[in-house]
Amino acid sequence: MLLFDLLKQWESDFKPGRAKVHLARFNGKEHPLDVFLEGRFDKWQSWQSQRSFEKDYVVSLIQAGRPTRWLFAGLFRRKGRSHHTEPRSHYLYELERIEAAEEWVGRLYLTSTYKQRHSYPLGKTLANDLVISELLPKRLTIGDFPGFKSVNLTKEHLDIVVRQNIPTWRAALSSVKGIYLITDVETGKLYVGKADGERGIWGRWCTYAATTHGGNVALKKEFDIDAPPDRQYQLRFSILEVTDLHAIDKEIDARESHWKQILLSRDFGYNRN
Repeated sequence: MLLFDLLKQWESDFKPGRAKVHLARFNGKEHPLDVFLEGRFDKWQSWQSQRSFEKDYVVSLIQAGRPTRWLFAGLFRRKGRSHHTEPRSHYLYELERIEAAEEWVGRLYLTSTYKQRHSYPLGKTLANDLVISELLPKRLTIGDFPGFKSVNLTKEHLDIVVRQNIPTWRAALSSVKGIYLITDVETGKLYVGKADGERGIWGRWCTYAATTHGGNVALKKEFDIDAPPDRQYQLRFSILEVTDLHAIDKEIDARESHWKQILLSRDFGYNRN
């Protein structure tokens, strides 16, 4: 189903020709997904260096991991615009959220073939392109640490946790060493890893957020520079067991070997030793 078909149901006066689409991407300073999760998206979007929203409606989407994957952030009605010169020339838009669309904000994921760099295309440019690919049961949020037994992070969410340096996650994961599991949902392959450094699981997972492969041979081969840029977002991170920071290396090595045997990750997964 196309997003624009839903938009017409939510707002009877909506037409693609009366809309601009805001494709919110990382601007080099802050990621719009972080801004959205922190509740600052509306104010952040209203500040524009150019006259970006010269239509009656604004359809706001946030790039979510892959270049062709977008999260629906809201349907807005443009109410006004003011020009300001300090600290530099910019425009402030008064954008009103359309209430009928709010139930779907932060829940609808869309796929698109649009790969151009222009972040403010006309509505009619994408009217037949944005296809609904996923509906979350509730609004996307990265809340407080849920407990070691409940950790199940996508690579996209791990990146957010690390990028935002969320205190509860950092405190919990840096307080333990342990054995973790990486699942490749595209191939079904597993990787069992250990975190035995001074920064515990937090330090190890920060490396995955930065590199995807964490230096592991098989993961490097699968997720090297020749892999599609969205391939990394097929990974999920969970925790098999934890130990305190004083656990000796031999103990952790033995538990890692145990899980490799149980999950057959040497035979059918990404473990090579």
